[in-house]
Amino acid sequence: MPLTGELEHLPIVDVIQLIHSTRKSGTLNVYSRKGEAQLVFNNGYIVSATHSSEKLKIGKILLEGQIISQEDLDKALNIQKQAEDDRKPLIATLLENCGLSKDAAFKALETLIEMTVVEMIGWTRGIFTLDVDQVEISDNYRYLPKQLQDVNMNTQMVLLDALRIFDEKVHAGEIQVSDEPLLENPLEQLEDVGEPEQEAESDTEELLVSEDLLGLADLDKIERRKPHVFKVLESFDPADIHQQVIDETLPDIPDKGKEQLVNFLSNISTTYLISDDSSTAGSKSQAVIIYTSDKFLQHALITVCKKEGILVFVTADRRDLDNLIERTLLKYLEPILVFGSPVADTEGFSQSAIVDLRSQKMAQYPQISIIQLASPLDFSFSLQSLNDGARAVLPVPYFSEREETFAEDMINFLNTFRVYVHGCFNEDRRQQFSKLRNSLSGLRLLRKAPDISLLVLQFISELFDRNLTLIVDKNEMIAERSIGISADKEQGAAAPMKLRIPIRKESIFHEIINSGESFYGEPTDSTFADLIYTEIGAPVDATILLLPLKSNDRVITITYADFGNQQAKQTSLDFLEFFVGQAGLAMENALFRRQLDYPNQTDGLQ
Repeated sequence: MPLTGELEHLPIVDVIQLIHSTRKSGTLNVYSRKGEAQLVFNNGYIVSATHSSEKLKIGKILLEGQIISQEDLDKALNIQKQAEDDRKPLIATLLENCGLSKDAAFKALETLIEMTVVEMIGWTRGIFTLDVDQVEISDNYRYLPKQLQDVNMNTQMVLLDALRIFDEKVHAGEIQVSDEPLLENPLEQLEDVGEPEQEAESDTEELLVSEDLLGLADLDKIERRKPHVFKVLESFDPADIHQQVIDETLPDIPDKGKEQLVNFLSNISTTYLISDDSSTAGSKSQAVIIYTSDKFLQHALITVCKKEGILVFVTADRRDLDNLIERTLLKYLEPILVFGSPVADTEGFSQSAIVDLRSQKMAQYPQISIIQLASPLDFSFSLQSLNDGARAVLPVPYFSEREETFAEDMINFLNTFRVYVHGCFNEDRRQQFSKLRNSLSGLRLLRKAPDISLLVLQFISELFDRNLTLIVDKNEMIAERSIGISADKEQGAAAPMKLRIPIRKESIFHEIINSGESFYGEPTDSTFADLIYTEIGAPVDATILLLPLKSNDRVITITYADFGNQQAKQTSLDFLEFFVGQAGLAMENALFRRQLDYPNQTDGLQ
């Protein structure tokens, strides 16, 4: 019997991850007032996708990717029209009549899966049904030649790419996230969801990927399906999933121990499903990547990470690790990598294999924290892991070592893991990384030089009490907007000060302008006492920051920052320099666009 649930309580990203982690096969139908979509799974991998929107079709994807021409598309549509009842899917028509290659068709169908997930991420209201007895692959996929039919896309990779694309479209204004109306009883009131309620034009476009990117009408329409009567569907119950996983992966533990584990995991699941302050997965900025062959541990760690609102990805294939790490970093996440305990009789998970792989990833990604799991009895491996550079080694219980107390030990371990990971992600550096991620996302939207300069000032003000933008002219600097100098920091950026500061030879400013390097420390330059502090006052602590922003290999602004009435604090200069470097690239684009629009004007910041 199909399972059903509400998107309000279980976001679609969590639904997809649950299907993947439990390696289920079946058809997932998602119904919302914003549309309908269908994903087909085979052993947890996505093999097919369809969507009710005429704007999310294979023809548009092929056209936008310049895989086919408009003439090819028109020809295929005409052939379809003439075929009438014998009409074949568009992908089949293009393959047979328009020279579309099999590989290109395969890649386009993979893209369709990804963009369908992107669309679904924004749905906050609606229902989903998972029919594990039915695997309905759409005709487009079924038509592919036999050697290409097995799409089997890695679900976790699809999610990471979809979340990145979704974030980019939200920040670009192509997707606007807003809650849909909450229905008192969605399982009853959405019985006719197969024919979505027509809303005003502006409303129906709110959560759809833009027409310019995906829109093309009258292409390979999918058959609309709607559930018969939702009342007969079995409600989604996390306890059933936990019980199933425990029965399959821990068959030898006593029933009492199984019951303890099911109750523990169910309580955590219920907590994160009904949490009032839980956000959609698209807004999460933390990730854990778990490499282990232990199926129960995979499932349990996913559950406890969800409790903390953390994106979590698991794999037992070392080839997946680089892809997962690269995709999380591409999404401006700084993941924690967790290695499971060595398993002597499992290929790729022996102690030597774990040590080699862990060392390799440490060298490849030195910025990533690594947690190693180990048997409490294997103290030599634990010490070696710490000596090799692991952030922590957490003892994980084995049933063969402590049968009587295994359930209690496992619950204690999972609670400790949850608390420890929560603490890791709430450290100052990781919070700064989250701010960096959000600021970089905002930077993509800016098209004007003054807006970019202001964002740099605001980003630096997260770490300093007083901040001032200095525009670099030929022989002087002009004090522009400030934060925390002429008004309280909480009031944001103040109006330009217009103070002019000569650039003295042999001064710190002169050196920064010539070298492009930042300065952090106590200056000995008389410029500050003579010209700057007479206007803004001297800080209590002499430690200051001077951070240049370069465009076209020229320093165009220098941001001054100090700690005001506070003592100096430890500062992550690498974060600031990285962000300002990205802002410089954005500034180059902004000034170039301005030059094209106003060829006789050269001052891009005024």
